[in-house]
Amino acid sequence: MKVVFMGTPEFAACFLKHLKESDGIDVVGVVTQPDRPAGRGRVLTPPPVKQLALEYGLPVLQPLDLKAPEFEADLRAFGADLFVVVAYSILPKNILAVTKFGAVNVHGSMLPKYRGAAPVQRAIADGLPETGVTVFRLDEKMDHGPILSQKVVKIDHQDTTASLLEKMVAPGCEALDEAIAQLEGGCEKDLTQDHAQASGAPKLKKEEGRIDFNMPAIVIHNRIRAFNPWPGGYATLSGRTVYLRKTDVVGVGDCKAAQGVANLAPGSIEFKENRLFVGTGEGLLEVVEIQAEGKKPMPVADFMRGLQKREGLAFC
Repeated sequence: MKVVFMGTPEFAACFLKHLKESDGIDVVGVVTQPDRPAGRGRVLTPPPVKQLALEYGLPVLQPLDLKAPEFEADLRAFGADLFVVVAYSILPKNILAVTKFGAVNVHGSMLPKYRGAAPVQRAIADGLPETGVTVFRLDEKMDHGPILSQKVVKIDHQDTTASLLEKMVAPGCEALDEAIAQLEGGCEKDLTQDHAQASGAPKLKKEEGRIDFNMPAIVIHNRIRAFNPWPGGYATLSGRTVYLRKTDVVGVGDCKAAQGVANLAPGSIEFKENRLFVGTGEGLLEVVEIQAEGKKPMPVADFMRGLQKREGLAFC
């Protein structure tokens, strides 16, 4: 089967690699977002999918307008049977009709739950114990088409968006293989989604990363995990922005160090035995790893050694 792959981030590149190494799949072209400035020097940088495609010697398209007639013409020239889409854009109707089998999408949720741009982040933020990967047929509406294959993925207490995406790759590739086999064999399951059960997962905003310590500790912990790596769960400490990269929820009876700090006001800090505890609206939060703006993440004990004054500190 001839496939054109469409995707942009590192997560998508994992699926391009899988397809390129799969028997019976001929990746004839790649579509990805334009190069963007990145890093401190704002150097124009190709996205991960383009970097991998070039290593394979594959032709790459980076259209600015998916509705442009020349983009459709370029796609038709590939002569593909199927478009495989992972973390790209909504495709216009005319593009969906270009290939024999249309287009399938790999989505990081158990659709119809968490439709949208940030399904993995929203599932973690909501404290779900599990989510999944869905491969479905693309239609004109967002994450709306019939399901071909789904795999459940467990969410651990310390999973971040970055770690959960890594865990989704293997089951996602398995689901993609099953979907392609169905299309080739003419035995498509074609399960219509229960649209009444649909929920949304809108794109994250930078300001969502600011931590409100009036929230319960478990809610803060889930949001910090969900916002790692971007936008990061952040607060202000002594006038500087700091990112809380790893945290945990602590019961006061769970450890000796936490005893005596149960009544901290939201945002107030207590240091005990090289550990950092923060008061919240409900329960106690321990900060395990922290990052000052412009610096690398570090264990909280190292961060504490750099503080000139510890008494009376509070996050705000």
